[in-house]
Amino acid sequence: MRELASNKEWKVWGETDPLFGVATWDGRNRDGANPWTDEEFYQLGESDWNDFRVHWERYGLNVESCVEIGCGAGRLTAQLATYFSQVHAVDVSEKMIEYAKRHIKSPSVKFYLSNGTDFSLDDHSVSAVFSAHVFQHFDSLSVASDYFTEIARVLKPGGSLMIHLPIYKWPAMPGVFGRLYAIHKQAADMKAHVKRWLMDYGMVKPIMKGLRYPLDFFYDVLPKIGFDDIEVSIFTTTSNQDPHSFILARKTR
Repeated sequence: MRELASNKEWKVWGETDPLFGVATWDGRNRDGANPWTDEEFYQLGESDWNDFRVHWERYGLNVESCVEIGCGAGRLTAQLATYFSQVHAVDVSEKMIEYAKRHIKSPSVKFYLSNGTDFSLDDHSVSAVFSAHVFQHFDSLSVASDYFTEIARVLKPGGSLMIHLPIYKWPAMPGVFGRLYAIHKQAADMKAHVKRWLMDYGMVKPIMKGLRYPLDFFYDVLPKIGFDDIEVSIFTTTSNQDPHSFILARKTR
């Protein structure tokens, strides 16, 4: 599998500030006014998971096994371990995984270092796939499509996914707004390319690139790879009252 360009910054976040790299709240960075403590970080994971799972349960899921894409330092992994019988926690950062391993001792969790879209799991081997605050940092919809294809490969028929990502749909004149957004994205891509080059020389801090998803993307891509019952769920979290948008879907074949 190809190495994703965006892996670079997440490896650096794992080396420099793994907690802030996962939970990017103002002032909570390692050198900030109120840096994360381990206790606060994992308590945040508990609070957010309690909000997330209610919506997934309402949609319907099987708690036999779960892949977590982008487990990071284990903020949510610790909660998944208490909920699913088996958890496969995947990340591109070796240092993030090392941090998570030091704080999560559950025998139900197995960690995997990945280049990105390769989960190193058998076909049709898990009943659920979850990810939060990860898909928003991919470089392109093409990368996201590769991830969804890998999800479809490892999910059992009847299994479901719950993926957090920013979603938009233009209310009017989609062609005009779409072209403007394309120009904006090209500029952001160039900026990210330059900053990644500067990161190699230690001249800038790691970046957090953003990607937004047009609503039609899911209804075009997911059915083609075997998903149905596609839903969008938007709700606020107790921790910071911030709206979170998720896509939910079920593997049908």
